[in-house]
Amino acid sequence: MPYAIVTTNLLDLRAKPAFQSERISQLFYAEAVRVDSERSGYSRVQQTDGYTGWVDSRFLNRIGKAEFNSLRGGYNSIVTARTARIYSATGEETAPFFLYYGTRLPVTRSRSGWAAVNLPGGLSILLRKGTIQPIDCIRSRKASRSGVAREAKRFLGVPYLWGGISAAGFDCSGLVQTVFSRFGINLPRDTKDQIKEGREIERDRIKHGDIIFFNRHVGIACGEGSIVHASLGGGGVRVNSIRPGGVDYRQDLDRDYRTTRRII
Repeated sequence: MPYAIVTTNLLDLRAKPAFQSERISQLFYAEAVRVDSERSGYSRVQQTDGYTGWVDSRFLNRIGKAEFNSLRGGYNSIVTARTARIYSATGEETAPFFLYYGTRLPVTRSRSGWAAVNLPGGLSILLRKGTIQPIDCIRSRKASRSGVAREAKRFLGVPYLWGGISAAGFDCSGLVQTVFSRFGINLPRDTKDQIKEGREIERDRIKHGDIIFFNRHVGIACGEGSIVHASLGGGGVRVNSIRPGGVDYRQDLDRDYRTTRRII
């Protein structure tokens, strides 16, 4: 099976090999994928978690199996700025010019305020150290539930985008997955799979950072009966209450509540 790496900062993953097809998710820059077929200028790819779909083949660079395995095991850092400029070894901005929050990279060294990344094909890029953090360092801080809720609130006002996983636009499960990845916690892409993670919590025991599920929707608890979520009806990432009398109470979510899962 061939292997490839994503060469643009955000690549749509589609249900079928056509531009008009449904966007089911997105891939970040430098993500390594398996490629199992090609059709009409699109490649059917499989992410490392098994998620599959079709992407525009123009934004893939083929790599060997050894490079794929090395890269997949080398993602040791994650972009934590909403967007991070990238530079060449000479310090000049280089295409695709910036990366989105949540992009995982294999940083090889850090020095003089820069983090260096070496990718297959001899490509080397630099990012300013303040825009990227080691994933192991994030884990060692033992992410707090309140920290997860605060992180989700960083994206208030970001528009809703079906299949979106970035600050350019989120869907509900994309927001949850990307925020938790900031803390080195890998969750499945879709709500139907996220609901199987962690342990179930009674509704009257919900705390910050818990994941709250509704009929075909999900959000992150942020205290006082409220959630931060990417809402199509709300126009994007916002805070709503699921408790009667709360600020911006959503009766539909209160009615459609299913369960809560605690990850941390």
